[in-house]
Amino acid sequence: MASTKTVANAVTRAQNELKGITLSDTDALDFANEIYQIVGTATFFDWRQATGTTFGTTADTQDYANVPSDFAALKPDRVYIQDDAVSTNPLIPLTVFESLPKATQPRSRPQWISVENGSFRLLPVPNITRSVSGQWAVKFEYWKRPQRLTATTDTFEFDDVCFETFASGMVARAAKFLDDARAGTWGGRSPITSQFQGTGMWGEFAAQLNNMVAQESLASGVVIYAPTEGLLRG
Repeated sequence: MASTKTVANAVTRAQNELKGITLSDTDALDFANEIYQIVGTATFFDWRQATGTTFGTTADTQDYANVPSDFAALKPDRVYIQDDAVSTNPLIPLTVFESLPKATQPRSRPQWISVENGSFRLLPVPNITRSVSGQWAVKFEYWKRPQRLTATTDTFEFDDVCFETFASGMVARAAKFLDDARAGTWGGRSPITSQFQGTGMWGEFAAQLNNMVAQESLASGVVIYAPTEGLLRG
């Protein structure tokens, strides 16, 4: 697996497909970032995975401003509470919720986590303040947002096998810029089928992107969040 393709490679592809057009660096980067965001946020691709910085709990504090700046979503099967004062360093899974209520009770070892307004929220509310080690350390992995491309020499975060899909989108975007009738129209993602759609060159890009998402879903599975009902009952 390698990531060697650059924005310049995509520009060259567009120039070849559209008979030697010239794009300024500004236009090229604008188009590349537009397509990169469409591709990168199409699903939770493996290349968007990252490891967060471990943080400790504070007694009676439910929310923690430790969300990474490039954060998109937590990986539900990679979030843990750890007591590293114990020789075995047990990792206890935290269940990821889309949302958790603000609360002061119950107070004990956290079991659930969500992201609320840019902060992590734990429930139950921690009853222990962690010092250098001990209870409780929160460890997590997450999906990051696609990076911002700032130079035509920038490489992509995805593997080179994904470049053809990106290049197809770049060609369609350049064709739209030129008012080339072959560009067609971009329809975005259908709210009914969740499939990307379009006509002309945009349609070709949509088809490749749908296939790319399908292949990733087969490899990684579907993200499922726990329900929020009944957390404070009983």
